Amino acid sequence: PPPPSSSSHHHHRHNRGKVGVNGTGFETTTTTATATTEEAHLLLEELRTVVTRLEDLARRVRRAASRDRDDDENEHENENDSPRFLRLDERDEGDAVEWLRRIAELVASSERKAGRLSRRSRRGRGGGEGRNGNGNGNGNGPEKGNTGNNDIPPEGEGRRRRQHEEEMALPYLSLFEFFCEKNVLALVVNIVTGAAFADDASPSVRLLPPLSIATQSIQSVSILVQNVSRPTTLYYLLSNNRVNDLIDLPLHLYHRAAWREGAEAGELTTHFVSFLKTLAMRVNRETLQFFLSFPGTNEKEEVEEEKEEKRDDDEKPLGDADDVDGETKKEAMKSKTVSEGASTSRRPRRRIVEFPLYARALEFCASEQDSFVRVTAMNVCMNLVRLAARCEEDDAKPERDNNHRDVDDVRHRDTDDGTHSDDDDGLPTETPSGTLHEAPSLPLRDRIAIVEYACHPRRVYDLVSPLCSRLTTQFGQVEGTVRALQELGHASNDDDAAISKRRKLRQTMDDLAANVQDELLLLDDLLKIGVVSLNEQAIELVLATFVYPMLLQPLLLPLHRFSS
Repeated sequence: PPPPSSSSHHHHRHNRGKVGVNGTGFETTTTTATATTEEAHLLLEELRTVVTRLEDLARRVRRAASRDRDDDENEHENENDSPRFLRLDERDEGDAVEWLRRIAELVASSERKAGRLSRRSRRGRGGGEGRNGNGNGNGNGPEKGNTGNNDIPPEGEGRRRRQHEEEMALPYLSLFEFFCEKNVLALVVNIVTGAAFADDASPSVRLLPPLSIATQSIQSVSILVQNVSRPTTLYYLLSNNRVNDLIDLPLHLYHRAAWREGAEAGELTTHFVSFLKTLAMRVNRETLQFFLSFPGTNEKEEVEEEKEEKRDDDEKPLGDADDVDGETKKEAMKSKTVSEGASTSRRPRRRIVEFPLYARALEFCASEQDSFVRVTAMNVCMNLVRLAARCEEDDAKPERDNNHRDVDDVRHRDTDDGTHSDDDDGLPTETPSGTLHEAPSLPLRDRIAIVEYACHPRRVYDLVSPLCSRLTTQFGQVEGTVRALQELGHASNDDDAAISKRRKLRQTMDDLAANVQDELLLLDDLLKIGVVSLNEQAIELVLATFVYPMLLQPLLLPLHRFSS
């Protein structure tokens, strides 16, 4: 085509400055906003339909369960306390699984889109108003710095762009608002825990959903917690106390019901431990309050310790009667009373710390658990303790002011320019990334509480003793394999059966060596956390249950043999 004339080119530039940014105009963005609104509206309608169908299914199943509960009580008079799965046809079960999956997918995807648009709008608010923040080219005045590419000051364009992106995020946020309005998280948790089908008239009969529905429920909550991008969304999910109800999921009831029907609940356990890992990766200094609590002080233990200390002090003699006169005895009794009062006043009140996430993960560290389940649970426990082991010096941050700063003050943060900023709303400032070395250190009070909780002797024993038990068992198997190889060493090389058996034993030896290496790597990760009390107790357990009986004691056998 022929080149445009100068007048038409000037008219094109004039229109470009009026209609929008870079000549694209807001007609395209208006079309995009309309398409976005229509897409979000369709997703919202689908979410409404799915939630309504799931609620109808839950009510219908509950009514059917209440009708069948009397028959079950008459049929199982002696087994009323035994949990049983709900009787659902294959179609209803498949629909429930699909609805649960689709709810998590719709809410998570729309929330991420809204979060992406919100972040883009915040970035534009911070520095998208021109090259100097004033809409001018170089910031030296309203006229100076404007070039031919900025016929219209970009300040208004940036404001319109930010407003447009915020308006585009609102339709997607409506899905999460509907999710909160209908309390869908409570519905999902009640389904998997069986509370949605409970009957107050027959509390002894515990009805549970099928394993497929329970597994998908846990996966749906895990998808929501793992994929949300807005801090306020994660704050809501964790602050509703429904996640703690799911942490206390009675898996033993599922195993009992599965055993009665000849099924296997191992997949449910695997997904549940993965859910615990997802929660552990979302813990930071702002979300820790939903997992760690301080109900009060343990006054009972304090009283018992005071009585025991007083009893020990009374049993201590003050001296012989011949060597100590009456005045000396009075002075000794007086000094003892003063020391007792001082020690009582200096003794801190012992706090009760509740950490359900750590306690539940610790239950799956037993040696009889599946290898994946046990290793994942141990990593959850170790990651939580690592958060407590990190301190302010470990954070790669700029130098702070030399003024005194309270480590317990979460709401006052230092900025890069040395000033202080307050979070007046108390909401989280950012979503945890899940990367441990990027997480800021916890307040000192919370770090001490986590370390005291994890370093309790009973909990250290539950964490370390399964590892020592597996090492002991595996070393015993290694010893048996070595003895079998020694017995085959005298066999003829032409014996095909001996050669095949020797090859199998060598393969078994390689597998055992790999398993031993995995256990030693877990022990190495545990000791590298750097908590002194935890390391001391772990080393004592390893020495007492593994090193001494399995490695050192066999070395004494030749000495006993030659001495006899």
